[in-house]
Amino acid sequence: MLAIAKFGGSSLSCAAAGSECAEIVTGNIARRVIVVSAAGKRHADDHKITDLLYLCHAHLRYGVPCWELWRKIAGRYLAIRDECAINFPIEDELDAIYENLSAADGRGFSRLARRESFCKADGSISRLFVCRCSKLAAI
Repeated sequence: MLAIAKFGGSSLSCAAAGSECAEIVTGNIARRVIVVSAAGKRHADDHKITDLLYLCHAHLRYGVPCWELWRKIAGRYLAIRDECAINFPIEDELDAIYENLSAADGRGFSRLARRESFCKADGSISRLFVCRCSKLAAI
């Protein structure tokens, strides 16, 4: 039997939450398809990645740079990677995503935010999640 699991929001908001997801994934060999979406809030004063993507879209749509917002988005995923002690270089990929999306006058950010699937931009973040699962499961 094939099982599909989807994680996002607070389930992927930080390393500890992501580790719980990894345990769920590795706890059942039938779970072979994993869908990950944008990280949610870590605490009440935090921002959802999807909301930050919408803000980036609004900035770019009106010709306002959104580099500082993008740094918050990228920083979140870098922090998750570092907290998990995963040796996976995503900096160049995150920079490439930003360049591609900002070159499209924000249309790419809008598409990403509507889907709530940051990781689908090029797979970088989903690969990070898979690395986390693999590390925990020693696959």
